[in-house]
Amino acid sequence: MELAPAVFLAASAAAGFGVTYLSGVPLGLEERVLFGSVLGAMATAAATFVPSLVVRDVTLPTVALGFAIAIALGAFGLVVGRTRLRADWREARGRWSMPVGASGHPWPLLAVMVVCGAWTIHFLHQAYVYTPAGLYAGYINVWGDWAVHLSFAGSFAYGHNFPPEYPIDAGHRMGYPFMIDFLAADLVRVGLSLTESITATSAMLGLAFPGVLYLAALRFAASRVVAAVAVFVFLLSGGLGFVYLLSDLQHGGLAALEHLPREYTLNRDVNLQWLNPVLAYLVPQRS
Repeated sequence: MELAPAVFLAASAAAGFGVTYLSGVPLGLEERVLFGSVLGAMATAAATFVPSLVVRDVTLPTVALGFAIAIALGAFGLVVGRTRLRADWREARGRWSMPVGASGHPWPLLAVMVVCGAWTIHFLHQAYVYTPAGLYAGYINVWGDWAVHLSFAGSFAYGHNFPPEYPIDAGHRMGYPFMIDFLAADLVRVGLSLTESITATSAMLGLAFPGVLYLAALRFAASRVVAAVAVFVFLLSGGLGFVYLLSDLQHGGLAALEHLPREYTLNRDVNLQWLNPVLAYLVPQRS
């Protein structure tokens, strides 16, 4: 990714971090960082959408104006919550400086982020690949569902689609939650290609999501073990399809992992229809 779009997304996440101090909710520093990444994407998308709606176009000035508003909002939150910020920093430093075996050490959060982050980066790295033969999609739901997201983002970036209408159904108000695609259109103006902007915005939310889920589960269950298990129960959910994977490994060996012979969470021949939530919902819908 080029420097300007990377700074744009990182600064948006930082703005969201500041916004958490305006919520009045007593969060930990880790929660503010991860929840703030999502809030920052939302704040930047909303703040840039308003001037774009006024001029009916996504331009560098509209992006810059909205981005400045989001950053100012985050900075205001940091000023308002500066006392709480100092306390959060001290508490976080105390947690991370504990012995790893101590009950309050947040190493499971780091482990969840590393494991899930490695898969997310690998998956998104091959989401769209340009070759001399053309554009290839790395997964069937990227090929299918992301086509409409390209259409939505492209209609904002190039098509003056304001007020938003379905680009493939002109005259009908866009009822689909499109702000993640509008954020992608912002990145086109900042310097990314359309396909790169789709991947980058998915990465921003995709990398934060496992940590958000872990911290939410930790608050709910007050157990690091339960929170970590909850993350992987959700992310790896897919019913009993793994039984067929074991059978394929028995017959084809490890080579079956290189070219999976079937989709293990969707097999209508045996009425197995328990789709994995990441690949069936989060990836296609991008939010």
